[in-house]
Amino acid sequence: MVRDGRAVVHSIITRKVTISGFDLTNYQQCLTKWNSIMMNMHQQCKEVGPSRCMHVYYEQLVLHPRIWMEKVLRFLGVPWNDSVLHHEGFINKPGGVSLSKVEKSTDQVIKPVNVEALSKWVGHLPADLVEHMSETAPMLEVFGYDPRANPPNYGVPDSFVADNTKDVVENKELWRNMAQEVLQSSKKKEQSSSLSSSSLSTRTVGS
Repeated sequence: MVRDGRAVVHSIITRKVTISGFDLTNYQQCLTKWNSIMMNMHQQCKEVGPSRCMHVYYEQLVLHPRIWMEKVLRFLGVPWNDSVLHHEGFINKPGGVSLSKVEKSTDQVIKPVNVEALSKWVGHLPADLVEHMSETAPMLEVFGYDPRANPPNYGVPDSFVADNTKDVVENKELWRNMAQEVLQSSKKKEQSSSLSSSSLSTRTVGS
């Protein structure tokens, strides 16, 4: 999965996602680290070849979910299923997507595919970093991103993605409440699972 490094860094810093080697107080250090990691991953992908490694661009997956999910499933040899376009309907459901209580992006994951997060980083990076973006993160251009574009033009979303985005923007409070409900549900499930495991261990020791 490839994503604009500026968006990646802004996301991990604002969500306080702890990753070894990343200084969450320093945008430039994080972007330099991202660049190094992506350079290594890009090289590894070239070495194993296109039959075993496929670049999936996050922005294009968001803008054109059907086209890109068809490519991904075909690459994996998995038959098509429309459910891959509606992950939000399977959150914390049996056989669906289970979210941890410590998941940092619950507020995003519960929503249908939308473009709200694509350019959230714009206007938040230090001015000197923006000015020297090409030197700090040359892998941006390698992957086809314009390091000078603020905001960038990632493309036009499919109609149903545009509709999803309109719904998310117009009903922020509703989605915020849903995120809290999902988080509480995840906490209860994990607590219940922990109690069940503790009870089983006690019975095993007692026997």
